[in-house]
Amino acid sequence: MRPATSSIRPCHPCHVAGMLRHALLVGALACTEAALAGRPLSSDDAGTADAGSCQLEGWGERAGANRALVLAPACGVLEGLEFGADYTYPHPRDEVRGEAGLAVKWVPKSWAVPTAAGQLTWGLKAGLSFERPAGAGWRRTGQGLLVLATLTVNEDFALHANLGPQFDRTSRSNATAFNLAAVWMPSAQYLLFAELQSNDRRDVFGAAMRTIGGLWWLNPDKLGLSITASRQNGSSQTLWTAGFGWYGLEF
Repeated sequence: MRPATSSIRPCHPCHVAGMLRHALLVGALACTEAALAGRPLSSDDAGTADAGSCQLEGWGERAGANRALVLAPACGVLEGLEFGADYTYPHPRDEVRGEAGLAVKWVPKSWAVPTAAGQLTWGLKAGLSFERPAGAGWRRTGQGLLVLATLTVNEDFALHANLGPQFDRTSRSNATAFNLAAVWMPSAQYLLFAELQSNDRRDVFGAAMRTIGGLWWLNPDKLGLSITASRQNGSSQTLWTAGFGWYGLEF
C-alpha cells in the first residue's frame, strides 16, 4: 500500500514556501485496492504492500515560484510489514538542498475488525525525517508515530484517519497530528478524494490543510496518474501536485 508516504515530518508557518514544505513533509502514499489510500493522498491507510513486492511513487509540487520533485519507494518485507523512504528535491535550493524520510508501517492481520459500517483495520507507522541545509551535511529534523485506521465501507468507498505525536528537533516542540480522508471510486478507472491534515501546534507545524484530488488508472492497480489541489487555512495560495504511482513490482 502506500501512503508513503514516507516519514512524518513537521511543516513551517503558513506562507507560500511553508505551504509547499507542509505538503512535502507529510508522507507519501501507497495504493492497491479500489478505495484504499494511496497517491495522491497524504493521509495514510492501514494497509501494506504485499510481501515481496514494491511500489514507486513520484510527483511534482508547485505553489507560486516554489517547486519540488519527490520520489517515494516502499516495499513489503513480511506480511503486514512495510518499509518506505522518500527524497525531495526542492527549488529554489537556497536554504535547503534536499529532504528525506524513512518509515516503517506495521498492520497485523489480527487487527482487522468487522463492524456494522464495514471492515475496520488498524495499524502503526513510525518515521524519521532529515534535511540537508545549504553548506552543511544531512541532519535529522524530527520523528513521529501515527495510529492508522481504515474503514472500508464497500469496494468503492473508504475512510482513513491518522492520529499521533510528532517532534520537531529544531524548535524542540511536540504536537499531535490528525489526518482524515474520504476516498470514492466511481468507476474502475477513477478515484476521487477529499482530506484534511491538521495538528495542535500550528505555530510550529503549520496551519490545517485541505486537499481534493483524483487518480486515473492507466493500468488498474498497477500504474496511475494523479493531480491534487491543496490550500492551507489563512492562505490564498493553491498548492498543485501532479504525479504517478507504479505498484506490484516484485522482487
